[in-house]
Amino acid sequence: MIAISGYFGKKLTGAYKAPPSINSFFFSNNREMEAIVEKQGWNFVYEPMPLSAEPRIASLQSKYVKFLQFDKEKIGWNNEQAILYFDHKFEVKTEHIENIQRLCTRDILIRNTPKEKLTIQEEIKAALPQKRYAEVMEQTVAWVNKKIRLEGYSPSNRIMNTGLIFYKNIQAIQALCDEVHDACWLIGQPECQIIWGMLSQKYENKIHRIGWEMLDIAWKEPSLT
Repeated sequence: MIAISGYFGKKLTGAYKAPPSINSFFFSNNREMEAIVEKQGWNFVYEPMPLSAEPRIASLQSKYVKFLQFDKEKIGWNNEQAILYFDHKFEVKTEHIENIQRLCTRDILIRNTPKEKLTIQEEIKAALPQKRYAEVMEQTVAWVNKKIRLEGYSPSNRIMNTGLIFYKNIQAIQALCDEVHDACWLIGQPECQIIWGMLSQKYENKIHRIGWEMLDIAWKEPSLT
């Protein structure tokens, strides 16, 4: 297995220790992150994207890593390896990785959101207070409605948390990753849980959902010191 995480943007952040005993790679378009993450045991991967102070743009750039758009040769990946992605605010430890591997019986493992949200509309409503999501919510709703009207997608789907995704069989799910990444950029919407909630419906038989509480992973901004 390979672990990946990342952070994009001008503002610096800390990093938790890389999971021990597996190759772990931290992506960023900010070279100042290199020393920070390498101190914590990560291999740093620089992505030459424009540095932006705009949170919406930086968040969109991060989808390049989350949805496996990067050149996988950069991390020495072979097509037999699984990849575990998690946001930089999650402190993932060895016991979590062992549990993830033990639990996963399909091509993807992902957690449901901690708060039960059974429809796309619930996730839209939850996202509105955040400016970076609200800025393009009108376009997002139009995209959702078009998918429902023209392509037969359902507005009812239990929302999943995309902050941690275990890609057990990448060849089987790369198409889903591509669709979600491209839709986020098409709309300009970094709130990918809305997009995932729609597009993942076609891939439901490949997805192993687990409850949020099944992995006791701490979530908070890591310290710079």
